[in-house]
Amino acid sequence: MAPPPKIPHQPIHRQVVLALRTKGLVTPGEKVLVALSGGPDSVALLSILHDLAPAWNLSLAAVHCNFGLRGAESAADEAFVADFSQRLRVPCVIRDLSSLFPRDKPPRSVQATARAARYRVFQEVARELGANRVALGHQADDQAETVLLRMLRGAGLRGLSGMPHRRGLFIRPLLTVSRREILTYLQSREVPYRLDSSNRKSIYLRNRIRQEVLPVLTALSPAVVPLLARQADLVREDDRFLDALAAGRLKRLVHSRDRTTILVDRYGLTAQPTALQRRMLRQAVEALVSPPRVMRGEELLSILDTVASARSGKVWRVGAVTVRCEQRLIRLSVEPSPEISTSPPLSVTIPSLPWRALWPPTGESVSLHVLEEKEANSILDGKSPALALFDADRLSLPLMLRTWQPGDWFCPVGMEGRRKKLQDYFVDAKLGPSVRQRIPLLVSGDEILWVVGRRVDARFAATRSTRRSLVAHVAPPTSRKGAR
Repeated sequence: MAPPPKIPHQPIHRQVVLALRTKGLVTPGEKVLVALSGGPDSVALLSILHDLAPAWNLSLAAVHCNFGLRGAESAADEAFVADFSQRLRVPCVIRDLSSLFPRDKPPRSVQATARAARYRVFQEVARELGANRVALGHQADDQAETVLLRMLRGAGLRGLSGMPHRRGLFIRPLLTVSRREILTYLQSREVPYRLDSSNRKSIYLRNRIRQEVLPVLTALSPAVVPLLARQADLVREDDRFLDALAAGRLKRLVHSRDRTTILVDRYGLTAQPTALQRRMLRQAVEALVSPPRVMRGEELLSILDTVASARSGKVWRVGAVTVRCEQRLIRLSVEPSPEISTSPPLSVTIPSLPWRALWPPTGESVSLHVLEEKEANSILDGKSPALALFDADRLSLPLMLRTWQPGDWFCPVGMEGRRKKLQDYFVDAKLGPSVRQRIPLLVSGDEILWVVGRRVDARFAATRSTRRSLVAHVAPPTSRKGAR
């Protein structure tokens, strides 16, 4: 039997080969599509896989997404990627996605929109080229940052397990390689690469973790990056074991199941350890919707608190799934998603002030007028949810009253400027779909000022130093005489 072809003897190649073998990332003869941004990680990934391709009989291709978000810098990235791929004789597919970010109406979350579009393009190109795997350039420092980021957000085991080496079509061959090792490799081989200026902006939490938190942790423990990566691997193994254990027990507790409904033994569930209860309930919800809806911790705890009590009849909406706690059973059933309104959206334009009108869905009367500083301060401390004051100089006409739309968010007073999706606010407030679709929102441009009668956006709220205040008031429907 002939010996296998020799591979380059740089340490980084041996690390990648070890990951490919032990994690089962690729098998000889497969076609691998490499996501190539032009940055050091993706350039190193393509270069290393190109070195390994003869020994593994791999066929390589590359894909690049140009969102046009950094103008000339984005164009230069695209030109670099095309040239680098050509020099390696690797075919490269370049997709122009700048239409996703029109200057007159940018999306609410640029990063989330770009990420979703990237993964969609990767899957499309993989299908077109017949690629078996899509290789991503995430490395050990990215893994450490992800674990810290999720830790700050209060994640459980699933979140703290970080990014997996392999998930479906996608693989991460560099996940055990540090950023320093990648840069050393590129320098030793004199391989050029591009730098993304947005990675230096402190407005993104991940960048602050990279620039401020990780250096401090590294000073305390120089091996913090590999330690966090190792911790993620250990946590992932525990998480998978607990998931498998929960799935087996859930199967025994399901009374009946079809495409739209699952009935689970309520008392059998409460007899399980709490850690398994959470997983079993999450798995039951995920079994009814595709793609799976990620349940928030507070949703799980609220449902399980009631399940453990003697109460029955309570209902929760978890995305498109209704969870109903019955006497002996927990009934999970598919319902229309509350994010998709079953009635047409309604909007009322407010062209000038003062203004007053009825809101048709509820019959409530909404009025708006402007007060000067002294008059406004006399009512500023009022506790009535029916009254709200805003900084008039930060708003522009026309204003609008409208119903909510998928993706709406605001920064509620009391949350220190943090965003909250309106969908999550409604869930926390236990407002059902029929109620949500009738609540008016006071809007200026694309910004929500007031969930009318309920919560004000802190960014526009009036203070004692506000010179001119917009006073908004909502009054309940007037009952008609003789109404029965």
